[in-house]
Amino acid sequence: MSVGPDFFIVGAGRSGTTLLRLMLAGHSRLHIPPETWFIQPLVEHLPLTGVLNAAQLETALRIMTGHERWPDMEFPALELRSQALALPGPTLASVIALVYARQAALGGKPRVGGKTPHYLAILPELATLFPAARFIHLIRDGRDVAISWIDAGWNRYHQRGFEWRAAMRQRGFYQTLGWDARILEVRYEALVSDPEATLRRVCCFLGEAFEPGMLDLRQRLGLIAGRDRHLHGKLEQGLSCDTMGAWRHRLSRWECLAIEACLAPELRAAGYPPRHKAVFWRPLLALTGALLRAASPLLSYVIPRLQRRGILPQRMYL
Repeated sequence: MSVGPDFFIVGAGRSGTTLLRLMLAGHSRLHIPPETWFIQPLVEHLPLTGVLNAAQLETALRIMTGHERWPDMEFPALELRSQALALPGPTLASVIALVYARQAALGGKPRVGGKTPHYLAILPELATLFPAARFIHLIRDGRDVAISWIDAGWNRYHQRGFEWRAAMRQRGFYQTLGWDARILEVRYEALVSDPEATLRRVCCFLGEAFEPGMLDLRQRLGLIAGRDRHLHGKLEQGLSCDTMGAWRHRLSRWECLAIEACLAPELRAAGYPPRHKAVFWRPLLALTGALLRAASPLLSYVIPRLQRRGILPQRMYL
């Protein structure tokens, strides 16, 4: 059995990573555990290579088992500690691999992958830790992602914490690394509109044969952690193209202009042409984007409060 992650599913949140996880988990040879999250703080505080000393090993164990999502791993902290202390010359990769080995055993499948969207920000570190791992990057139209983030009560697209913009910029950086054999880009729109063809492509990338059972994702909704199920209610209805290009009918003309004012360069670079693409729109887009970013702290504070009081509509994408 594999003792480390064979692949990682990454991308900006609300880009379809959970959907792909449920589909791939339907494969007889692939198991994908809940999101780990703790690898990012590990690579920020500990060396990627070389043997960990006693203090570093204790730090690794504290970060892992102290994370709020650790209970999702179904791995008692004392058991992890015992296994880590028994490692001959423990490295950061070998300690992390203990978690994936445990998950492979729980899933009863020979291969295990990871799905934590924001690990897109640490791909070089993951590539160093796990040289054989591959990466699947989910990409979705930023306007639909912006809508989904606001619906979820997350950051708004003009805030610094809106990670889709950063994800698209990182995409440009990773394209310069010559990692064509290690990174596969998957469009959310293709996954929804032609799931079989898209899954065949993903399976080929992973060196596996496509299995029809992967398409029936509803029987695997129980794999979603309880804390996250409210975010994925639409998956209970199965695949629907209604979630593709939703911005076309959910945004007013001015809401669309506001979003594109903040995201237009990244939308173009990712292959999603803005509605306001004519040259004469550019001065207004630039001005609107600058104003929204400057007013972002105030807007992010005021809008939700006015919505709760019924002064503003609940579905307002500003």
